[in-house]
Amino acid sequence: MAKADYSQLATEVVKAVGGKENIISVANCMTRLRFVLKDDSIPNADTVKAIKGVKGVMNQGGQYQVIIGTHVSEVVKDVRKTAGISDGDSAAPVSGGKKDTLWNRFFKTISGSIMPMLGPMIAGGIIKGLLTILTTVGVLASTDGTYQILYAAADSVMYFMPIIVGFTCGKLFGCSPYVTAVIGAAFLYPNLLTAVSAEGGITFLTIPVSAATYSNTFLPVLLASFFASKLEQLAKKFIPTMVQLMLVPVFVLAITVPVAWLVIGPIMNFVSGILSTAVTGIFGFSPLLGGVLVGAFWQLMVVLGLHYAFIPILMNNFFTLGFDPINAVMGLSVWALAGVALGYGLKSKDPEQKSMGLGNFASAMCGVTEPTIYSIALPNMKLFAGAWVGGGITGGIFATLGGKMYAFAGDGLFRIPGMINPEGLDISFYGFIACAPLALAIAAVLSYLLTDAGTASSDTVSSNSNAAIQPLTIYAPVKGTVIAQNDIPDETFASDALGRGIGIDPAEGIVVAPFDGEISSVVDSKHAVGITSADGMELLIHVGIDTVKMNGEGFQTFVSEGDKVKAGQRLIQFDIEKIKQAGYSPVTAVLVLNAEDYGAFQIHAGSCERLKEVIALGK
Repeated sequence: MAKADYSQLATEVVKAVGGKENIISVANCMTRLRFVLKDDSIPNADTVKAIKGVKGVMNQGGQYQVIIGTHVSEVVKDVRKTAGISDGDSAAPVSGGKKDTLWNRFFKTISGSIMPMLGPMIAGGIIKGLLTILTTVGVLASTDGTYQILYAAADSVMYFMPIIVGFTCGKLFGCSPYVTAVIGAAFLYPNLLTAVSAEGGITFLTIPVSAATYSNTFLPVLLASFFASKLEQLAKKFIPTMVQLMLVPVFVLAITVPVAWLVIGPIMNFVSGILSTAVTGIFGFSPLLGGVLVGAFWQLMVVLGLHYAFIPILMNNFFTLGFDPINAVMGLSVWALAGVALGYGLKSKDPEQKSMGLGNFASAMCGVTEPTIYSIALPNMKLFAGAWVGGGITGGIFATLGGKMYAFAGDGLFRIPGMINPEGLDISFYGFIACAPLALAIAAVLSYLLTDAGTASSDTVSSNSNAAIQPLTIYAPVKGTVIAQNDIPDETFASDALGRGIGIDPAEGIVVAPFDGEISSVVDSKHAVGITSADGMELLIHVGIDTVKMNGEGFQTFVSEGDKVKAGQRLIQFDIEKIKQAGYSPVTAVLVLNAEDYGAFQIHAGSCERLKEVIALGK
């Protein structure tokens, strides 16, 4: 069979999203092209949708997603060729968007510079909390070598933050990350710190240098790195290529380091102080109101993507004040969602729903709330409201008590070490220990009362009252609970953009062939397959939501494109808990891609075993 030519489709799509100069990178999942664009306001959604071969458009999570279908893995090759992008490469640094708003670019840079070091920062917070407990109970003293070595492991990531952030910013701004790391190191150089702090201070070309401490800061080096990137671009225009390796860093460092100490550092420290003062002022004016709003609606803001606006403030509070009152209250919203999952699990009689609820409870207690949000809270908004009540009440109480978070830590149980004041246990620790279980209890009780205890209906729901003339049967490829298509927590799957079908909340991590047929596609990240029946029915089985981002971790495939399979033959094996721990929903979409060829769909709801009939359709 001749290979399909998608060059025309690729040309039209690249043009519609703003041309190759607007494309930073492009990748694909099972059905979609995923663009990262310099300016995602350029594409017109209606224009993109009108292209022959495009089934829909989504713009979310920093990606402009063009829905193609299961042959997208072939289309993306032509798209990359048309855009001049090698597989896995980027066309330009993310910060290069000319028309992106300054506000959006600022948040992209904050996320890009801080998020890569979030793991070590959380680890440091947990270690500091444990050390505080050990010194409080007298097991260790702060003068012990054991304490000092472990404290160095915990505190180094914060103290040397300008160096680490400088390196990351070099990559973000498209300049030498080693040069920007050196700029960060210059902020911390011991002899210079001693000199500027001494009586009388020092001057640079007769200009006084302000005494300051830049450990635990990130805004000064961030701006200094941006300044350095512009200098590097300038230097490369007039310094001969043969000597750029040596002379470009000389030019950049000789100018940037003095400017950083004389101008950038003092200005950014001043801005940091204003931000922190504003936040503490709001909580100081009405801790009750601030605590109620943050405790109640933080998880909703996460769902809506509004939480990014808080990142600079939260980070800045830690770096300038050494604590943060907002983050302290946010942790209670996680415990409230855990309560929702617990109440749901305890009340449900259906074994699959009970398993899902209790499993999501365990996940939330470990700090991963997405499974609860997407499989329980959003499909049942009254239960989400229960979390708002629990988080709001306890958030108001805790904020009124003056609760603070002193170190980066995880969520759920792992939040507790971050609530420990380095000077000793205080109301932040004891208050959180009291409020967190209360948030869980309130939400659990409300969830229990509001959850329908009945088992999932096994009645047949038909979208067409006319009897199918020649019915075809799709059997469940996964054991679990059938959910309506419009309840799948993904806009593309929930709509008819790709096709019609169902979602299955899996109870086990095995996907089998739902009928005899041929494998038409297997995605590289192993989370989805396409299968075509002898009658020409094209079926997509997509495990999880956004699981393409797991890059195949937790998945194993047993078939290849072109394989002939029998009903019940194993296609994919996946780890449900690993999907949940990664923050994704395991709900599996089962969609008939050529649904327009069938006149009747009968969906069988309720719990399903593998190879139990779930869809009957006729031509």
